[in-house]
Amino acid sequence: MLFATVIGLIGLVVNLYPIHLFANIQLVLGNVAYVISAILLGPWYALYTALIAVSGLMLAWDSLHVYILFGVEAIVLGFARRRDIYALYASFGFWLLLGMPLFYLYIYLFTDLPGSHIAFVSLKQGINGLVYASIASLIIILTPSFWHFTSKVKDRQRRTFNNQLTYSFTLVITIALLIAAMMFNNQFIERQQNLLYNNINHSASHLASSTQAYLDFHTQAINNAAQWLSLNKHSIAEEQILLSQLHASYPGFVTMLLADNKANVIAASPASLLSKVSGAQKLNIAERDYFIEAFINQRTYMSPLFVGKGFGNDPIVAVSAPLYYPSEPHKPIGIIEGSLDLNAFKAIDDIDTHSENQSMLLIDEKGRVIYASKNLKLTTLSEFSYSQPNVNYISPFPMLNINQQTDMAPEYVYASVTLENGWKLFILNPFRPIVELVEDMYLATFAILVLSLLITLYVSRIISSRLTLPLENIANKFSTNKNGSGVDYAVDEESPQEIYTLFKRLQQSKRQLIGYQLELEEKVAIRTVELEHANSQLQALAERDSLTGLYNRRYAEDKFREVQDLCQRTDEVIAIALLDLDKFKFINDTYGHHSGDLTLKTVAEQLKTDFKRTSDIVVRYGGEEFLLIMPQCNALKIEQHLESFRERLSQLVIDDREDNHQFNVTTSIGAVLGSGTYSQSLEDWVKLADKNLYQAKHSGRNKLVFTTLVEAKDSPTEPL
Repeated sequence: MLFATVIGLIGLVVNLYPIHLFANIQLVLGNVAYVISAILLGPWYALYTALIAVSGLMLAWDSLHVYILFGVEAIVLGFARRRDIYALYASFGFWLLLGMPLFYLYIYLFTDLPGSHIAFVSLKQGINGLVYASIASLIIILTPSFWHFTSKVKDRQRRTFNNQLTYSFTLVITIALLIAAMMFNNQFIERQQNLLYNNINHSASHLASSTQAYLDFHTQAINNAAQWLSLNKHSIAEEQILLSQLHASYPGFVTMLLADNKANVIAASPASLLSKVSGAQKLNIAERDYFIEAFINQRTYMSPLFVGKGFGNDPIVAVSAPLYYPSEPHKPIGIIEGSLDLNAFKAIDDIDTHSENQSMLLIDEKGRVIYASKNLKLTTLSEFSYSQPNVNYISPFPMLNINQQTDMAPEYVYASVTLENGWKLFILNPFRPIVELVEDMYLATFAILVLSLLITLYVSRIISSRLTLPLENIANKFSTNKNGSGVDYAVDEESPQEIYTLFKRLQQSKRQLIGYQLELEEKVAIRTVELEHANSQLQALAERDSLTGLYNRRYAEDKFREVQDLCQRTDEVIAIALLDLDKFKFINDTYGHHSGDLTLKTVAEQLKTDFKRTSDIVVRYGGEEFLLIMPQCNALKIEQHLESFRERLSQLVIDDREDNHQFNVTTSIGAVLGSGTYSQSLEDWVKLADKNLYQAKHSGRNKLVFTTLVEAKDSPTEPL
């Protein structure tokens, strides 16, 4: 009871935070708790654990169906365990035969989810069930303490190795396939959503720019026309002619009119509009906002959408501006007005070619529809109303419902842009195509899962059969006495029958294996001695330069500490010389790399000949640089010895017979002499020698610069 309670509480906490995948699709992992309880403790403890664990889902979803559906699942898995049916197989059968039908029936009867979504949601729940059943089974396999749980349900019959191996293969493949499929589906869906929303945003920005340009152009047109008409005083007949000419230049206006200071229409275009009004009647527009704003407030004005009168009852967006006498530029004498052609917005809508599914919606600042794509089924001048989707429908993008505002599922993903005059432009894309894509992917996942399970069952049974037979043959081969003693100290109740048989037979071959072990240990000891000898040889090879045969830099750094300690104890001096071949790159470039290698070998042989004391260390320090470490040397003769070597090397003729070249090489030498107590670091000595080498190089090459330790420290030279 304590165990069932603890894992139930853990499941409750995990279920409080289901993993969101897409829209209202969530991955539930807290149900692992009652699957573990069902496998270990049986049906009734599993039901108890389930009631605790799914309370987290009740708090997260506020839906009582979780107690019924998952409670039944816990009982079914518990009884399946008592009949030695593995949890994954039992879960698959439950969801296929009982779980998904029950879930479908509940959603159909007690929720308002659209019918097109129900099958998909039921399938998703079934896949989720297989996920947490697989995870629970794997946790039990990987947790040794569960193998010997004292209160666990015992197998009615000892399981065969064949069955255990088959189930393990199936479990691992199922988990891997489900996780990989969900990760792939999630990434693919997320990418599709991002592409869709980026497309919508691009369309919204593009169409908003086109719409704003259309409005700005016609606003500026009315403003320019007002200024032009205000330049001179005209008769009514002249104004009618000028207005008709203006209208011909701006076909984006359905109608245009002029009104006097009493708001009476005195000219209209097309001119035939005035003929529809009787001669005794005058069309007055004093109550219209576009007259009040243009005449009284004296500003260019664009009206919201309204119903026209006099010239027709069509929806109108009016653009108006005041008119003045030339002599009185601050006293209006009337207005000019143009009614925008709302059909022009359809042409703007048609500009967008990013998606056939996208729709355009334009509303004014009062929320009335100015233009809507045909498939939205919204009438011009109607109030635009919409609803947000259910809170359980999680999406990173804004969504809304227009036609079915009470549905849980959203109809459209949208992006909106507010224009400069307060209008809003919406670009809407149906959400259903994405949902259908997700449904197809999950259906494909389920189909692949079923097929993979069947293939895995078949293949794993064949493999396990081929494994168990050789194992029994090996046991027979190593057995010396088939009538074993039957001692049972290494096999528990959970061991497969085949392993139990192998144990009995291998027990009899123990002595033979011990003999092999002793023989093997003797061979290992011999091989160990041989290996140590080989390592010593490798160590020697690691300290030599392969081209010249001289010691390498690593050896010099390792050996210098020993040399320095000796000189420090005996109060002897150390001479360090750094040699760099002059214009070595010229030799390589002129005569080839073979000549360069021959040069290095020749110099190395000359160094070994001239510095042959056992205490001298000759090193190829890198590239064309060589290092001499000369402990316990004669301080008075070492400079002369180095100078003599330099001269002999400069006179030495290098004969490359293979490439038929003869040439000389010179070297610049930087050397320093000091007490062994100076420094334990070879790098400190080399830095001083390197400064002298720098001087030798820059004083014409083929030089020796030799200093004592004090002179080297005071030297102002910079590193080479």
